[in-house]
Amino acid sequence: MSAAADALAALPGYAGLGPDDLILSHFSLGRYRPFEERVRAAAEAGFAAMGLYVGDYERLRAEGARDADLRAVLGQYGMRVVEIEALRGWAATGAEADAYLATERSVFAMSDALGPGHHVQVIGPYAGTLDDAAQAFAGLCDRAAEHGLAAAIEFLPEMSNIPDAATAMQIVTRAGRANGGICLDCWHHFRGANDDDMLRAIPAERIFTVQFDDGPRQRVDPDYYTDCTRYREVPGDGDFDLAGFLRLVGEMGVRLPLSVEVMSVGLQTRPPGEVARLLADATRAVVAAASMT
Repeated sequence: MSAAADALAALPGYAGLGPDDLILSHFSLGRYRPFEERVRAAAEAGFAAMGLYVGDYERLRAEGARDADLRAVLGQYGMRVVEIEALRGWAATGAEADAYLATERSVFAMSDALGPGHHVQVIGPYAGTLDDAAQAFAGLCDRAAEHGLAAAIEFLPEMSNIPDAATAMQIVTRAGRANGGICLDCWHHFRGANDDDMLRAIPAERIFTVQFDDGPRQRVDPDYYTDCTRYREVPGDGDFDLAGFLRLVGEMGVRLPLSVEVMSVGLQTRPPGEVARLLADATRAVVAAASMT
């Protein structure tokens, strides 16, 4: 069996990672940051793996970093890149499709060099009908499979025409690919449909990643994008029913590590190691409290 086939056979689980492990999602430490600083912060805070934004990978390469250099840093700290952010424009046509495919190639190159990754997050909008979206997503999944990579659609209320889990799942189902699934970010659940039955309708094996964060009950900014990229809160500090969310995904049979994604202007000025430790400790405290209720 090839390495790619081995990786796909492990889906939706992460090889060597379980539900007690944590992943440090890329944007919790900001969009751009020295790579060694990011990796060290994740490792020293006890995260088992991390995410990386393809735009940051392209920046690092353009500035002269070699894949071997980046692998050496990961090896030094015993860290893995399992989550790749993000692909937009996957259903585009014409010149826009050409630009998209260039980014897709960067994602695959990054996964091959630093992974293998577990999944790349896929974000709308899509062009055309749901069937058009499913066909385009199936093509992306097929190309990703050649690199042992899964594709996880992240639904985004107000920001795209994939506003909820049900719409994302329609695309995944129609595409019919084993490595096509869902990225479940609790922010978009609570701030969007907030429909537990909609989540229960998703087979557990189709949820490839669970992103974890907290937030205030009411918006800080009226613009959805601004609100979710600047005003998230440390798990346990906000108003989301995180204990209920954890019980829900547990009842669904989801057994995945949590990917902690807290994008907050209040954290951006703090040292990355301090932020990573805060997020890890807070997340573990919320998980422990939820298990006792």
